[in-house]
Amino acid sequence: MSRANWIRLHRLAVVVITCLVAAAAGSGIWFYDWNRGAGQATPPSRSDGPTLHQALSNLSGAVANETGGPWALFSAYGVAAQARFSPNLIGYVHTNVTVNSCGQAFNGLTLWNGTIPSFNGTFDSGTAPFWQLAYFSNSSQKILVATDVVGTAHVYPPIAYPSSCMPWYDFPGNQANWTSVGSIPATDSSVAARVAWDSVLQGSKKVSDLVPTYGPTTEVITIGPGVFLGFGDVVSAYGIYFDRCGEAGITGIQPLTLVGVGSSGQWIGTSNLTHNCALLYSGAGAYDSEYDLLFSTPSVSSGSLTASVTAEFQVAIALPNGTLENFFDEVGLANWMTSWNLTSPSGQDQPLATSLCSMWVPSAAQCRANYSGWYALIISAGGEWINSYGLSPNGTASWSVPVTALVSNQQLVIVCPGTWNISGYSVTPVSTVSVSHVIGSFTI
Repeated sequence: MSRANWIRLHRLAVVVITCLVAAAAGSGIWFYDWNRGAGQATPPSRSDGPTLHQALSNLSGAVANETGGPWALFSAYGVAAQARFSPNLIGYVHTNVTVNSCGQAFNGLTLWNGTIPSFNGTFDSGTAPFWQLAYFSNSSQKILVATDVVGTAHVYPPIAYPSSCMPWYDFPGNQANWTSVGSIPATDSSVAARVAWDSVLQGSKKVSDLVPTYGPTTEVITIGPGVFLGFGDVVSAYGIYFDRCGEAGITGIQPLTLVGVGSSGQWIGTSNLTHNCALLYSGAGAYDSEYDLLFSTPSVSSGSLTASVTAEFQVAIALPNGTLENFFDEVGLANWMTSWNLTSPSGQDQPLATSLCSMWVPSAAQCRANYSGWYALIISAGGEWINSYGLSPNGTASWSVPVTALVSNQQLVIVCPGTWNISGYSVTPVSTVSVSHVIGSFTI
């Protein structure tokens, strides 16, 4: 698949909610609701986390007290995911710049760091366990990001505007408009979500029509300038999206439903689409493509107790004929789509061990070896911990954070005992899914 075709698949979904129209044909795309079953009555709405207005209220005091204001809201994202979910896998206009720059700027659970908590409410509640709000100060020319995670409020230090962290792709040059067009809808997300969910269910008279369907789904509730590829801007209204890309275990072509709800709670339109979560590969066909991890020359740090090997990588597109497209920032590659091998020059796989560095640290140098084998880390370009790969308590290979994105300019670190002579050893990713394929390796 060419880069142009990949972008085209994403941009099929780009809309401005104020111009949304209803889908012309069909009865819609149905989504799995964990709380509904065939033949059962529709259960009452159930919350899991705050609504938008509740999150705003939870954060209002801390935001007002932050120096550099007054702060005007221009963006909100609520994420209600029925499975572990990473927004980074949806993709941004400049994926590696956004993930790396924003991840470093906001050290904590944000749209750019970590795995979003799972949602156990109903989609018509308008609640979400994760909300991220962004504010702009005209006086200080800074952006303030704040989150509400299951009711716990957190305000991050303001960042300069403009900066390398600028994922809101229609905000630069238009900040006055985004902070003055009624960024806070008069109607709460509880009303908007009910309107959106009812529009998705239009034409369905039986709950059994909904089950079984696609499986766990993610609802994204947003206002303001666009962030993700394919989601577009939301002007003086709510954009409510039902998607699966970004969930652990999900790849390939998936449904995407977009619903527009006006500031006063009026339904604007529903559009049922599909989009591609990751590069598709079948082993045959001119448009097949693979993720090619292009590694830099590795650096080795050896001590008496711990040895580590660090190699930066680019996430590129490789075609089946062996050629490499001139694009090195592909999106959609999740950590769970890969397992890893460390192989001796004679071809013997080395024993994988439990990671002794399974939580955030500012530098991989703080991670000590496990003497029973090796484990791996993914770290940012600045050296901060993102994820680790090793044996789980039940003895299977796993990641400590269930779902994060692998993007260009991150680094892979192999941690092993200092007594090992790893010169000439090979590090290789192995694809864990057939619909997408990962290649690439390096020799120490």
